[in-house]
Amino acid sequence: MGVADRLKIGKYREKIVAKAFRLIVAAALGMSALPGPAAAQNYKLDPRDANFSERLTVVDESTAPVIGPDHAGLAGNRSGFETGVTVKVDGVYHLFVGEMFGRPHLDLRIAHWTSKDAIDWTRDTTIVSSDPARSATNFNAENWVQAIIFDEKSKRWNLFYVSYRGGSPEHGEALNMDYEGAIHRAVADRPGKAGINGRFTDAGVVMKPDIHSTRWEGQQGVDSFFPYPVGDKWVALHGSHNHIPPSPWLVGVATADSLDSTDWKRVPSEQPSPIEDLFIENPIVSKLPNGNYMAVYDVNNYPNQADVAPKPANSIGYSVSRDGIRWHQGRALVVQTRPDSSWSADVRTPMGLVPEDDGSYTLLYAAKMVDKPFWAVGRVRVRLTEK
Repeated sequence: MGVADRLKIGKYREKIVAKAFRLIVAAALGMSALPGPAAAQNYKLDPRDANFSERLTVVDESTAPVIGPDHAGLAGNRSGFETGVTVKVDGVYHLFVGEMFGRPHLDLRIAHWTSKDAIDWTRDTTIVSSDPARSATNFNAENWVQAIIFDEKSKRWNLFYVSYRGGSPEHGEALNMDYEGAIHRAVADRPGKAGINGRFTDAGVVMKPDIHSTRWEGQQGVDSFFPYPVGDKWVALHGSHNHIPPSPWLVGVATADSLDSTDWKRVPSEQPSPIEDLFIENPIVSKLPNGNYMAVYDVNNYPNQADVAPKPANSIGYSVSRDGIRWHQGRALVVQTRPDSSWSADVRTPMGLVPEDDGSYTLLYAAKMVDKPFWAVGRVRVRLTEK
């Protein structure tokens, strides 16, 4: 299948998903119809372009998932994976990933997997458990991993994840949607880099909807959060979305004095950031050799919007910032470029760029399989160029 064919399929799939999205929300609310799909709204964004010099190119890709539905270590995981972060410590890859152990996108826990080559993976343990059965009073039905960061100040690993409650139809909310997303921080019990293998203890909520939330942030609450150091400060990309009426999934920029802060201050000029004007979730930030910053993120293309150009099928998004605050508009990177490696019907969340000794980067991602209702983990090697 050529690129043109995949683009046609991607556009058709977007229309189907957009229609399904509206019908699901309508059914959850007992409504016969909803307003049109989420529009690219005018938040007076700084009109930066996508003409940054850094480019990612796929140089190697697996023809099948590296963690699929037949893996021996699934531990009862029925539906697959969604969101995750990969780091490499002393030659070992560590993947902290959301496992959809029950219903897809409804029952999630966070697990730790390891590998020596990013191809053969072993499940280590469950890091954060959850209580299945989404409801308006259950804030722990699903836990989506956001970041695993080593804090040089405390010499400990910090794990960030988001949890939600379900909607309350009695209060005009959609039963099958997420509400009031809150970002939790958990800290490794053992100090040092080796603590990545140990237990993590919850240290409380670092960001949630409050009086400081800006007008683009919606009912979903904080749906993504990734902190990274910039000079003597910490910066985070934080995301949100409004269900009714539907609005774009966007991200903003916030800063704090330390990684353990619970006082993240939103940067007014970056509320929201112009990286994407329709859909961006779960960005993961890396510092590049040239000193700039790169974010890779989920650029899933629903709901379809006529005034926003669709991204290519089977792609993730990426963007660059020179100062860690002001981000360029993003680009798309197709991660399944050949017919023999196009095993996915829906590429979802990238799991970060892991630098390799030869100058390339390993990138894992979650994607729904073509022939099975399972979201597997794929792998590509990418190369960074500047031109």
